[in-house]
Amino acid sequence: MNLRMPSLNKVLITGNLVDDPRTNILQSGTSVANFRIASSRSYRGRDNEWHQKTCFVDVVAWRKTAELVSSNLHKGSPVLIEGELQTSTWQAQDGSNRSRVEIQARRVQFLERRGDSGRDQKPSAGQQGPDYGKQDQPDYGDEGGGEYDDIPF
Repeated sequence: MNLRMPSLNKVLITGNLVDDPRTNILQSGTSVANFRIASSRSYRGRDNEWHQKTCFVDVVAWRKTAELVSSNLHKGSPVLIEGELQTSTWQAQDGSNRSRVEIQARRVQFLERRGDSGRDQKPSAGQQGPDYGKQDQPDYGDEGGGEYDDIPF
């Protein structure tokens, strides 16, 4: 009997933005926002002490979602990201091939309450944090993905 394993690529993660989102408008007019989140978890180690482990994840959002991320989020903003993993590859300035795994955001939910942002110039997304991007589909074209010349790891 030949059983086929279904294909599933789904990510659901919460975290805080490490820095302000970087937003670009491509030649096609499509908006793209790149940002990194830090997601931490606490656990009790063998020494019976509490430890914290932080994972840093790159995220890319497209179109209207990218515009909303750019105008409403900033360094430290808490978010919930729903999407899938994708691999981006590019050639660095030194000619070497580079790649990274990132989250292609399908939905971004702002978790910051109104007035908690600490910035007056950027409004927060509301008390429950609306989610954006349900209708947005990623652009899997050749554009984007080469904006990083140097990865810190």
